[in-house]
Amino acid sequence: MAHQHSQSAGATATTLIDETIKAFDPGANAATPQEGLSLINDWFSSLKTHPLAEDMVDIMRKLREELQGNMPNNQRLRSLLEALADHTDRIAPQAGGDYPSRLTSLSTALRNFAGQLSTTV
Repeated sequence: MAHQHSQSAGATATTLIDETIKAFDPGANAATPQEGLSLINDWFSSLKTHPLAEDMVDIMRKLREELQGNMPNNQRLRSLLEALADHTDRIAPQAGGDYPSRLTSLSTALRNFAGQLSTTV
């Protein structure tokens, strides 16, 4: 698979955002559940001490549980991805530098992928 998500301990938030956007790129191969789990673990490491991330970590925990199941439910995945996109939109204006635009792109990628899930069987 084209996506390799395991980040080194020194990986930047920018790299993690870019890798996540790439994982949800409709023009590329879709990320596998295992790759999604790897991304979630990378996000946990990155966000574990961030004060604005508590709700986001909770959503990702639920997303991880769904992906670890034998038959992930597309409706549940869609709902969790949309919730993650909503939260990303809420925190984007509070980020500094070029993070607001990157987070907006991430939110869009999450919403687009969630929309694709609603059309799959």
